[in-house]
Amino acid sequence: MLRSDLRRGVIVVRVENEDDLWVLKNVVKAGDVVVANTLRDVKVDGEGKRRLPMKLAVKVKNIYFQPFSSRLRIHGVIIDGPEEYGLKGSHHTFNIDVGNEVEIVKESWSTSELKRLERASSRRVKALLIAVDFDEVAIALLYGQGVRYLIDKSLPGISKFSKDLSVESIVNTVIDLILKVLESEEVDIVVISSPAFIKDLIADKLSGLINIKVLRDSISCGGRSGIEELLRRDSIKELLREISAIEAEEIFNEFMELLTKEPDRVAYGVKDVEFVAKANAISKLLLTEDLLGDEVIEEILSIVEERGGIVRIVGSEFPVSSRLKGLGGIIAILRYNLNIHNLERT
Repeated sequence: MLRSDLRRGVIVVRVENEDDLWVLKNVVKAGDVVVANTLRDVKVDGEGKRRLPMKLAVKVKNIYFQPFSSRLRIHGVIIDGPEEYGLKGSHHTFNIDVGNEVEIVKESWSTSELKRLERASSRRVKALLIAVDFDEVAIALLYGQGVRYLIDKSLPGISKFSKDLSVESIVNTVIDLILKVLESEEVDIVVISSPAFIKDLIADKLSGLINIKVLRDSISCGGRSGIEELLRRDSIKELLREISAIEAEEIFNEFMELLTKEPDRVAYGVKDVEFVAKANAISKLLLTEDLLGDEVIEEILSIVEERGGIVRIVGSEFPVSSRLKGLGGIIAILRYNLNIHNLERT
């Protein structure tokens, strides 16, 4: 959750991974109002139809997954939008994807809905974002509740007398700032961005100093403006997917290790996973996104989440996806040993 005003029934969320799409599917109901940025074909005087970006408020009629696209489709009737296009009363469908911000308005929020969002927010990962050029640097944390700026300062710039020494000084200064932040903040991934080659110098040196994945990206300027540019980029969507992919890989590797050493601590395939879910035995659940929408799968997901288990949904582009499909598309790590087949026979 980014922010909330429960007196007005408003909660704003950012979708960080496929798990969040499933959470939204179970939180947003017919009759709710959803507000989001979108594209819409409209008539423009003298130009015919054009597809324009805009913010719309839609009263929800139905909500469903778009197969194989990692998107949630929210369909309803437009109740607010740019007046000049006369859109009120028309139907519209939001395609909600990883990285999107969504405002949800309800007449009242149930305790279970709020708890579901709180659980989703509490398991968020953190990314450290750095935007640097030769004159300024900003460092910010990207996490479930939004963006928190930690550092925004000027740099000495390039000296015409000693360019190489100036660049080295900037690289060392930025790395010192990053390391200082990492003393007090645990993060899952670091993103270094800059308009020029300096991001590569920083990333190469930093990678040898920390045991955290370091990514790099290009932006037009450093400082706070650079962070804001980075947040608007598709690369942030890829970053969020990257973090989710790493976590999915870790769960899968834990499953494979237990399968060899403690086979009664795991289950795979829909039938066996359904059985252990109903026994309230699942600690971690991993499944491919193409299984979503099936009634049995939805029941499994609800049971695991209600019991405080970890649910992770794997997009088709995740490296672990094909291996997971080879195990029936769904695996579970159990809280305790459970001989499934002996129990099923009894």
